[in-house]
Amino acid sequence: MLKKTIAQTQEKFDNYGKLNGDNDILHYDDAYAKERGFRGTLGHGLMYTGYVADLAAKKYGADWHYRGELTVKFVAPVCPGDELEVTLADDGKAECRSQFGTTLVGSATLTR
Repeated sequence: MLKKTIAQTQEKFDNYGKLNGDNDILHYDDAYAKERGFRGTLGHGLMYTGYVADLAAKKYGADWHYRGELTVKFVAPVCPGDELEVTLADDGKAECRSQFGTTLVGSATLTR
């Protein structure tokens, strides 16, 4: 199993948003996010997909870039202050978990 833990910060959210052009207010305005029932601003889903893809590239090497297949489902938000643990099991099962529970489930495998 491959695993990494990444502290989530507003600075990470801001920088990722600048890279991908996502200007949704839920990623940047803490008060706005809390008014809507969240613990704080929300991390970008594609950022977490990227964390899984990074582990897959480490697991599968160059084959990942030609035959990789990634499927994810976002099941809970990630907010600043979360300690996110990203795992990729030997069978390709992927998961992200914070101290509040599972935030992403899916798989990263190679096609035949």
